[in-house]
Amino acid sequence: MSIKVSLIAAVARNNVIGASQSIPWRIPSDFAWFKQTTMGKPMIMGRKQFETFPTPLAGRPHIVVTRQADYALEGVTVVHTLPDGLAAARRLAEASGVDEIMVIGGGDIYAQALEVADRLYISHVDLAPKGDVVFPPIDPEIWQIVAEPEVVPSPKDEAAYIIKVYERLAARAH
Repeated sequence: MSIKVSLIAAVARNNVIGASQSIPWRIPSDFAWFKQTTMGKPMIMGRKQFETFPTPLAGRPHIVVTRQADYALEGVTVVHTLPDGLAAARRLAEASGVDEIMVIGGGDIYAQALEVADRLYISHVDLAPKGDVVFPPIDPEIWQIVAEPEVVPSPKDEAAYIIKVYERLAARAH
């Protein structure tokens, strides 16, 4: 079974994805999309991203990438490089019979993982907030839009957004 590496992110018009260790908007309907899309799949994230969660997200194995040699968490796989995280996620995906690994941030992890990704799930948020974490540019020479899932907004959403699914056009250079 071929296991795809996918990035999932909510990205503002100015590529901002975070500000001061938080998301600079609240869009509950996009959180629901995120949960639906990642459920049951191994999720790779950086330590700072992981630490924004009050507890690990249910139903998805967590792989945390950190440079901290002594970092350890119960119920979470801790690795020290993205390649180690991808290898651990592949093992978990194969063991559970899923065909996709989800990379969920933050900015440094996205920048590294974009080079090896097969698919992007991007919620394009119609805002341009100030922030200190950005998503890398999506090069139309490399990525093509293959789907635009329908968005069912919530009255609690603080901004409009559209979701686009991208797949890599060219063969990856490894």
